[in-house]
Amino acid sequence: MGHVYDALSVPDKFYEDVEHGVGIAVKKVNDKFVIVAFEEEDGAVKVITLYYTVKFDKLVKSKMVRGAWKRVK
Repeated sequence: MGHVYDALSVPDKFYEDVEHGVGIAVKKVNDKFVIVAFEEEDGAVKVITLYYTVKFDKLVKSKMVRGAWKRVK
């Protein structure tokens, strides 16, 4: 659970998922990346989904090329 909190409080990278209207926080953990899709609602953070990947660069490239994600930080 600590990786989720780290990703949300101090993300290494942050994207906006323009297809779904949620934030995407990314944190590198050892040799993997934790990716957390979330939204803020009434001052609380609601985690939509999270997953780990080692293929982060490939994922981001495909999301950016098709316009699904926009880099914020």
